Amino acid sequence: MSTPWTATRETMELQGRERTFTLLVPESAPASPPLLLLFHGSQQSSRVFRKFTAGTFDELAARAGLVLAYPDGVGRHFNDARRGADFECRRLGVDDVAFTAGIIRRLARTHGIDRERVYAAGYSNGGQMVIRLLHDAPKLLAGAATLAATQPAPENFAPAHPHASPHPVPLLAVHGTADPLAPYDGGEASLWGEQSRGRVLSAPDSAAYFARRNGHEGPPRLEERGEGVVVSSWAQEGRAPVQLWTVRGMGHLVPAPHDLPASLGPGTRAFVAAEAIGGFFGLTGRDG
Repeated sequence: MSTPWTATRETMELQGRERTFTLLVPESAPASPPLLLLFHGSQQSSRVFRKFTAGTFDELAARAGLVLAYPDGVGRHFNDARRGADFECRRLGVDDVAFTAGIIRRLARTHGIDRERVYAAGYSNGGQMVIRLLHDAPKLLAGAATLAATQPAPENFAPAHPHASPHPVPLLAVHGTADPLAPYDGGEASLWGEQSRGRVLSAPDSAAYFARRNGHEGPPRLEERGEGVVVSSWAQEGRAPVQLWTVRGMGHLVPAPHDLPASLGPGTRAFVAAEAIGGFFGLTGRDG
């Protein structure tokens, strides 16, 4: 069956090893398209993440005319923002910030992507990679989204420049209150009580942390979206917005229209994460 996009496996050399990513270019891409980087979760790959999200980001790209890059982590992990994440890529000193910058440079050269409209979204370990980018290379991004990932506690924080002056970046966070791996209320992140990833902030405290980095003061505005979804928003004129989408009863998942292993917790049909992220970034169809 034909699709309104071309998907290819791309390679590049970095730190003496071959790195890979899946590139998706829609037929509708304009001359200078935006780029959305999508970072997979722990033990996943770019191919698995496309299936895990039910192709919803691919569909967004086809409708909105944006290029997608799905990076592959070394050993199926990214060298993320948590000091307690003892992955192979951490032990090897893999520089995934440089990998991200390399993908952006490559696609600016080969596909003319708009360097002022580069966005990143990540799930779980991939969300922690986005958090690392927000501290080590925020000027690469025009917007960021995290799914099932929260700010590490200070003693568990790994970026190279954690105390650098903040550069404001719009942020959308999505988190389920029944997440069994990345606890909504904060505390120890782990794999079902084993293989600790260290302590993390709660989802509300994490969103408030990024709101302060973006110059916001005071509490967020709360909005019930129905079906157990509450959106907390920090929005002030001239300041990069921050939103937290709290999904009551949802587990460690990316909201998408399909069923996934019960071990990750309950899903939701209240909304599709790809659509929420596209709307937040202003990446919508030409008629929408």
